[in-house]
Amino acid sequence: MAKAKKVVAPAAEALTPAGDAQTTTSVEPVQLTIADLQLLARIVDLSSRRGAFQAGEMSQVGDAYNKLAGFLTYVESVQKKEEAEKAAETAETAETPAA
Repeated sequence: MAKAKKVVAPAAEALTPAGDAQTTTSVEPVQLTIADLQLLARIVDLSSRRGAFQAGEMSQVGDAYNKLAGFLTYVESVQKKEEAEKAAETAETAETPAA
């Protein structure tokens, strides 16, 4: 009978170059905009209309959708308030003559 050779895998440290051990990679943060969140809300709405979710999942999907819709409504109201304040400031600045 032939004897089977025992193969030993090299240590993981030996497989990586010495300089790579201390190298760190920087990860850029993902930008998530209000438009992205509005798109997600539309996707959830469309998916539920098409029956993509099972009955047992609907409450979780509905809760997530309601939170997202509430957040978007809040952001929209804050943006409208800021626009109204800027318009009022612009109107005041236009009315007062420069000295």
